[in-house]
Amino acid sequence: MNRIFVLACATCLLAAAKPVITAKTGVQTLATVASKTTLARGSVFTITGTGLGPVDAVNAELPYGQELAGVIVYLATPDNSSIVQAFVISASEKKITAMVPSSTAAGDYNVVVSNNGDMSEGFAVKVADRNFGLVTTTGMVGGSVVGRAWVPESESWQAIASRTSAKPGWLVELSAMGLGAIDTPDNELAPELNVIDGASLLLGGKEVAITYIGRDPEKPGYDKVRAVLPDDAPLGCLVMFQAKLAADQISATVSLPVAQGDGTTLACVHPLGLTPDGQDALDAGGTIVTGGFGLLNQSLSVNMLGISLTTKTETISGSFERYNAAQWALHMASSDVGWAMNPNGCTLFTSDDTPLPDELQAKMVDAGKIRISGPNGLNQEVPQDPTTKAYNLILTSPTSGGGTPTIPGLPTIPGLPGGGGTAAKDVIGAGAYTLKGDGGAVVGAFTSTLNVLDPITWSNKDDAQFSIVNRATDLTFLWTGGTDNAYVSATGLSRGPAPEDNSKIVVRTFICMAPATAGKITVPSSLLLQMPAANGTTPEALGTVGLQHVPNEKGVAAIAAPLVDGGHIESSFFVWAYGSSKTLGYK
Repeated sequence: MNRIFVLACATCLLAAAKPVITAKTGVQTLATVASKTTLARGSVFTITGTGLGPVDAVNAELPYGQELAGVIVYLATPDNSSIVQAFVISASEKKITAMVPSSTAAGDYNVVVSNNGDMSEGFAVKVADRNFGLVTTTGMVGGSVVGRAWVPESESWQAIASRTSAKPGWLVELSAMGLGAIDTPDNELAPELNVIDGASLLLGGKEVAITYIGRDPEKPGYDKVRAVLPDDAPLGCLVMFQAKLAADQISATVSLPVAQGDGTTLACVHPLGLTPDGQDALDAGGTIVTGGFGLLNQSLSVNMLGISLTTKTETISGSFERYNAAQWALHMASSDVGWAMNPNGCTLFTSDDTPLPDELQAKMVDAGKIRISGPNGLNQEVPQDPTTKAYNLILTSPTSGGGTPTIPGLPTIPGLPGGGGTAAKDVIGAGAYTLKGDGGAVVGAFTSTLNVLDPITWSNKDDAQFSIVNRATDLTFLWTGGTDNAYVSATGLSRGPAPEDNSKIVVRTFICMAPATAGKITVPSSLLLQMPAANGTTPEALGTVGLQHVPNEKGVAAIAAPLVDGGHIESSFFVWAYGSSKTLGYK
């Protein structure tokens, strides 16, 4: 096998063109896990790129073979001492779906694609005994789990989706991946065999017994989780949960739509107010237009390279964007809407600086001229970038002398602007603000009025625990003030070696939410230990922590506008946010 592999590589040097695997993200497990390039033995993975296979997609029949339409996928150790051929499930010009044979030994490998003898460069991955995660529509933390629910009224299974949600008391089967090797052939249908006793779902603050966890007997390479939702299960389109295999084996957080209904009306209630019409449009392959504008009053304290500096930025910014179903799913799985996912708990995000493919990026659309007016004589047009169609204005008071420059190298804090800029005195404070749009090429005219509250005060910001974060100790944020129509979020960001794999550099963010009246958020050390260590002395090793004060669903202002071509915008809001952040290290 080694000799054949080397000869094939030599032949590929003479080819006019060869398959190319996408850098960084070209090989990934289908499981929603922290390390997407760690492939469990016996699990399915995807390869993306160009020239990988035939122009028209080809799907294999059972039992899967190790060649399909001239496509072969190799897993080779770095020294080529061991080379394994994966089972090929489907192949096309831009994507291959394949499976790691259970017989593959754990270790470091390079994935190489052969397309009719033309060989790609290797893509480095790890093969592990286990890398378990649930399968979501996005592959991202917070994404909607792929699964089905048993409907007692019809005595049949139905796919779980926003308009066909699961219901408390129903049996659900959820798609999973990465439990590990099996003893029967991988490329055929596997027998149903429970592999872990005592596993559970962490749902709504309770542990719900998993009645089956093992191979999916209908899908080679996939695993399945079966459980009965409790009668008091939380309701909504984004009910967050995890699978717990053991005390030290807990999956990434994903979401499940759960609705209260009579068996025929099972549309979940969306936390961002997406209407049933909007959900239908996405399910039917159409698009929706949504918008969001924010009044942001943000301060940032920087201590780096012997320099201490505090900047304040006050802005009004926003946009209207057009989404298809895939783009919307990615948006809902992002840290930008973390409050909607888990408004009374913590969520951890791993960022990737690799740009999304163009087809997964929502497109901003035009809404014409927009003005902001409010207390103390505020009345200004919000300029629109003619290229991106985004709107942004740095607000200044009448006595302000302009802004300070952006600090190079500072990491972007989720939900905050990335630059500097100061006002001589606060422009954004308590009072009523009106956002008025004249209408443009896509979005029609609108008026929205937002009531901004007095800010909270971060009372222990100067405590020693916020000079450097000790990841082995709980981190407690305290504040004063706050009303029952607002949230407070404690945030943190660090960049460095991933704790579970020091060879990988990651950027991780935590967002922990609580009602503004709680006065306290404690970030558990179990979450902090998943954050990378960062010494906080250089731009590349900066960490941040911060406290954000934002409205809850009772405090936001809806934006309602017609679409020029008919219909209306969906799920669009005008919000405010006070925030205070500081740079530091994580140890």
